[in-house]
Amino acid sequence: MVILWQKNKPALYPLPVPSALAKQDLKRTTDLATQSANRQWHPATGGNFSVRDAGDLCWVSPSGKHKGMLEWTDFLPVDFAKAELVQPCYVKPSDETALHCAVYRADPSARAVMHVHPPHTTALVGAGFTLSNNEMLKAFGYKTHELNVTIPSLPNTQDMEKLGLEVKLNLELKILVLEDHGVYAWGPNPDEAMFRIEALEFLCQLRSLSPRP
Repeated sequence: MVILWQKNKPALYPLPVPSALAKQDLKRTTDLATQSANRQWHPATGGNFSVRDAGDLCWVSPSGKHKGMLEWTDFLPVDFAKAELVQPCYVKPSDETALHCAVYRADPSARAVMHVHPPHTTALVGAGFTLSNNEMLKAFGYKTHELNVTIPSLPNTQDMEKLGLEVKLNLELKILVLEDHGVYAWGPNPDEAMFRIEALEFLCQLRSLSPRP
């Protein structure tokens, strides 16, 4: 059965369309989603992605579709101030839309949010997980590798709407790990968001190969 999501919401006319910049970012996001799917970072229908547009509008990937096969036209218009679709839709947005919206509300510089399930990050990162003394820490914006960095993490939850309302985000690292689930990262464009995920996964992979802190 086809379900109309948020059917009590009035339809907009004209229909919202991505701005030129958002369209460019959406196309790049689909490229990165395909690349990360090929790395087995979000098998089946896992993972979700979004891009910020003008005002309170963002575009969020749909639920139930393999994210390695996304098209830029698959993304759904969402009001991130309210964390809801801007109009009724026959396609369901990601179940984790509320957390994407929380990022855009908290960080005006965020223009893209990526959520994937890289195995080493997902297996290792928990409360108090710290990385230190590795050159790759500079991927998070630091000027030196000689520091200790605690990766922000929270226990996994099924109540994403509650999490989206209550979460305290680390606006310096621009990363959040949901333990035994996956990682969120954001930045001023899709590539910089993905850089953070790649750096964290590399560092976690190194940690898995060495007992050194």
